[in-house]
Amino acid sequence: MFGSGTKLTFRDYVQGTWGTFATPAGRVDYIMTKARLGEVTDDPERQLTKSLAPVREVMEAGDLDFNQLLQRDLDDHRVAVKLIPYLLDLKPTGPAFFPPIVAVLLPFRGRRPSFFEPLGKQEVVPDDGARWQQEQAGTSFRVQRLVGDDDRLHPASVGKLWWNKTESQLVVLDGQHRAMALLAVERTRTNSWQESGGARFKSFYENQVNQALRGFDDVDLSRIEVPVTVCWFPEETGEEAKPHEAARKLFVDVNKEARPPSDSRIILLSDAELSNVLTRRMLSELRNDTSDSLLPIYAVEYDNPEVNSTRPARWSVLTNIHLLKFAVDRCVFGPPKYLNNVAQKIGGRLSQTELDTFMQRQLDLTSLFPDQFEDGGFTYQREKIGNTEFPLGRMDVISDRFAATWGRAILTLLSRTAPYAAHAKALTQSKDDWHIDDTGLTLAHDALFSGVGVFWTLRDSYEHYLEKKAAGLKATKSDVIRAWEALKGREDTFETYRARAYLDSGRTAALKQSKAAYAVFNTHACQLGMVMTLGSLWELRKEQPGGVDINELPQFADALVGAWNAYFALEQGKAKDRRLAFNKSEVSQPLNQIANMDTPQAVYFRYFWLQVLDTPEAWEHVAPWFANRSAFEDMLSTARGLYLGLCEEQQFKALKTSRPGVVDAKLRPEAEQVARAALGRALKEWFYGTAEPYKSWLAQFAQEGVPTQQPDDAAGDAEDLAGSAEGAEDEPVTSVDDLLGE
Repeated sequence: MFGSGTKLTFRDYVQGTWGTFATPAGRVDYIMTKARLGEVTDDPERQLTKSLAPVREVMEAGDLDFNQLLQRDLDDHRVAVKLIPYLLDLKPTGPAFFPPIVAVLLPFRGRRPSFFEPLGKQEVVPDDGARWQQEQAGTSFRVQRLVGDDDRLHPASVGKLWWNKTESQLVVLDGQHRAMALLAVERTRTNSWQESGGARFKSFYENQVNQALRGFDDVDLSRIEVPVTVCWFPEETGEEAKPHEAARKLFVDVNKEARPPSDSRIILLSDAELSNVLTRRMLSELRNDTSDSLLPIYAVEYDNPEVNSTRPARWSVLTNIHLLKFAVDRCVFGPPKYLNNVAQKIGGRLSQTELDTFMQRQLDLTSLFPDQFEDGGFTYQREKIGNTEFPLGRMDVISDRFAATWGRAILTLLSRTAPYAAHAKALTQSKDDWHIDDTGLTLAHDALFSGVGVFWTLRDSYEHYLEKKAAGLKATKSDVIRAWEALKGREDTFETYRARAYLDSGRTAALKQSKAAYAVFNTHACQLGMVMTLGSLWELRKEQPGGVDINELPQFADALVGAWNAYFALEQGKAKDRRLAFNKSEVSQPLNQIANMDTPQAVYFRYFWLQVLDTPEAWEHVAPWFANRSAFEDMLSTARGLYLGLCEEQQFKALKTSRPGVVDAKLRPEAEQVARAALGRALKEWFYGTAEPYKSWLAQFAQEGVPTQQPDDAAGDAEDLAGSAEGAEDEPVTSVDDLLGE
């Protein structure tokens, strides 16, 4: 309809039908247009195809702040093997149809998020043989809307959006897989991969596009058009504006009725819950750490595309975003019963009011906000601030308080406690020793250390490759397949590095022991148990003379790390290597008898972390924080009783499995004695060196009673313990002393 005009301040533009709508992100203006393939020309539809970009091409993954994530990770494998053939397969009725792609104009300077200059006043100007209502944000972008002879907006709603590529980028907000299919064909046909921000992903697509084009020789690419809605935020201009935050909110709004994003993406994107904001803040602290005092960000899995995933899938990582969210939930929101009562198991319905009230105390909001204050035109009561009701304009204030206290303390535990420090050291060594000399190795390197989403693309591509081979189809071993094989090959090297870092040996026996140790250390149950130990002891600290200062939390975490590391360093050798104290296998007399490692089992792992502190070498690190040790001993006793109850129930189920038909009245006392004896031997082996402390405790605890253990809470693989119960009928238990060998 119209040309590009004569003004060259902005060289890139789109034209189409304009409109506006309101969202939780604020006012959004848009132009409905289309992107097209075909012969290279200067028309806006062809240029728009080149201008679209996934966020990974606009920003380097290493520079990406977690509060700036706008979309789910790209599934390059799905794009290559499904969407591209669909796009190119012309039916008798015409090309394949894609729903509109949604792209948003955002400010960038040198691949870093920036801001738009303030939007100027509207004026009517002549251009391209017509009259337009025009407004302009400096040299960033310009908007024109067609007006009639009376200078009022024309009912045809024709508009243009111009932008300057050096200051603005069109980032795909929704439909990124459709956009990537279009871009892959465009870049392959025009040999322009190297000119784009996605050159390193060329291997995912080039062969697939060429094969698809050969299969559809008569494709007229100029007929392939995809509708595009180009959006911008007219109210988010100026230095104080936050267009990237508005884009993230718009993404959530656009996708709330679509296929649900993964749990990881919800945490990364949503501002609806304060706990998500605080979790992201920990990731940003890791990303921005320049002191090398925290674990590297690539040791955390935060991009898992599975809708429900609470366990890390990469062999290289030691934890994931879900564990960080659990840590925030338990230590900041509680509820307090989970921290004050170490016999309290996780489960049941929670009171949001109780959670919010506890958070207010844990972050000391009294020192941050007055009783009542204004934010964004709303009046907030401090006592009403909670997980879903908090001042967005003061979100950074709350986040900063968390980062300096609980956030730093949690990350200290995960970064500096001996097994986790060793894992991080081995992972960094793997990264530093990785010599990239071909495309396959580059992709494999990105999958572990930088490329968000690349790992999952390599995995899916390799599975597809194996399926084709199994079906007798031709399966080419491309750079993508070689990259996955390179990844698998590096796993053994990493395991050796980690065994050396943790156990000072890379020999076969040490490798087995190391793998067994990390099969425990890298579970949610173990890590959350450690974090909940911090929370419980901080609650205990509150009862000490003088109370607590929230700003001391990082120092308190340092003391815990020093204590645990002192224990792990004890008596290194073949007999009692304390670094293996949490192992379930590859050791004698294991303390850890937990049948499964599900997250709620964290309450039992808390006992293990507390037990470590009950050694002279460890206690001296935390003693200055507790004027009254008896309160700690009471907590340890309660936690041990809860764990003993679990062991007894598991042993009872194991006996029922191995000896069917025997009445419960006979099996239960036997199970209790076997479990109690096993715990006694473990404590003697790994902590006390003698049976006396445990025997004294058991005698006292038998009088007071063991916390009730519900059978369902002890559910697990009873068969795991069945072997230890076999033969018990031939050698009846007479006393704990008999089983302890005293």
